[in-house]
Amino acid sequence: MAGFTWLDYSVFAFMLFASTLVGVYFAFFTKRKQNSTAEYLVGGRSMGVFPVSMSLIASYISGISLLGIPAEIYTYGTQYWLVMISEALVSLTMAYIYLPVFYSLNITSSYEYLSLRFNSTVRLFGSCLFLLKMMLYIPIVIYVPALALSQVSGINLHLITPLVCTVCIFYTSLGGVRAVVWTDCLQTIMMVVGAILVVVIGSRDLSPSLVWQRNVDSGRIDFFNWEMDPTIRHTVWSVTLGNYFYWLAACSVNQAMVQRCLSLPSVRQANMAIAILAVGIASIVSICCYTGLLIYAHYYDCDPVSTKRIGKADQLLPLYVLEVASVLPGLPGIFMAGVFSAALRFHQLFHEVLFKTITHNRSEAYFKKIL
Repeated sequence: MAGFTWLDYSVFAFMLFASTLVGVYFAFFTKRKQNSTAEYLVGGRSMGVFPVSMSLIASYISGISLLGIPAEIYTYGTQYWLVMISEALVSLTMAYIYLPVFYSLNITSSYEYLSLRFNSTVRLFGSCLFLLKMMLYIPIVIYVPALALSQVSGINLHLITPLVCTVCIFYTSLGGVRAVVWTDCLQTIMMVVGAILVVVIGSRDLSPSLVWQRNVDSGRIDFFNWEMDPTIRHTVWSVTLGNYFYWLAACSVNQAMVQRCLSLPSVRQANMAIAILAVGIASIVSICCYTGLLIYAHYYDCDPVSTKRIGKADQLLPLYVLEVASVLPGLPGIFMAGVFSAALRFHQLFHEVLFKTITHNRSEAYFKKIL
């Protein structure tokens, strides 16, 4: 199995360096200075639809998803693919129920709503819950792609994670939400390009019909399991109805998502970004799911897990990339840069800490008037 080359290292280093430059640019060279809370946190509500929509996609897709979805399809079949239905419904709910309220209140934090609707104690409680969630979640988001990179490159795991976290904190601290949005945009493009190239190159030797047939023969093609048994890993009910409520909380009131949407000038533009988000998520999830089918078709007569070539299914995609996609110089580097791009969400925790230091004095009478 081939390893990382100097070109792969260069591509990965370029992604981190470009992200750093974006933060420096918005801190020192742009005409719009970070001289107010609104400018720093929501970009003065003047961001463009395209970068915000790309940033939303980056916030939705993590390195865990890019590595985990193909492994899930490889191991358990295609039932999980129906998750796109719930994601589309969540996007509609965001556009028509949640965002109009946030825009009407002219707030910069989803937790301001709790303060206006109830009191500051409820707002603080909600903020603390979010902080706890992110403190438990962020280490996993960084660790999983770092482990994959350590496998394919040989770099010490404990050197990779501090480097990536330092870059995230640096460009977020300097450039505010503008830097966050534009680095997310850059990282989303690298993520999508890497995922598409892996599928295209992998499909040179395996046609879609052959991929499909090998997965049909193994019983992995299963889209409509209507069983009500809660012990079954995936059914139509769990991946649509269950996932709808999970992502409704993760997207509609999640500070990272709300903050990006509120950086747009109007509800109409925010809804356009949400529409692009829905299409983008459906596309990326489909690419990841097909990649899982492609990996199974490639290893259908020699499972790397059972033969102990890898320790667990989550390592399938890095193995596949190095074995199949390394024919294109730099592609493993592009792919790993894309996986880490999806993991560069450390700035969400940083912004939420900032929100806890900001006091918004809005009266209950004002809240009722707006509603």
